[in-house]
Amino acid sequence: MRKSGSISIFWVIIFFVIISAISVFLINNIITVNKLNREISDLKDNLNRVNQANNTYRIEIEKLSSYDRIKKLAEERLNMKVVEGSVRTGSKIIIKKSDM
Repeated sequence: MRKSGSISIFWVIIFFVIISAISVFLINNIITVNKLNREISDLKDNLNRVNQANNTYRIEIEKLSSYDRIKKLAEERLNMKVVEGSVRTGSKIIIKKSDM
């Protein structure tokens, strides 16, 4: 006969199995979140490096395409001279890709 108030070993084992499964699930989630945080941090570092390289390239492009540099190269290498009134300020030359 069963005594009232006694707990079956079967239910104790079921309880521990459920607690174990929940613990494994939670620990796995913590590990996954930590891994994703690490990946996000690495991607942010890569993004910062790429942005820094882009800024460096923009500065280099601005230096190389400055009017004074191009004028100097044209005078030295191509023997071109700037004639007063031949330079239009504020004008832009637009070249379409289809014209190239």
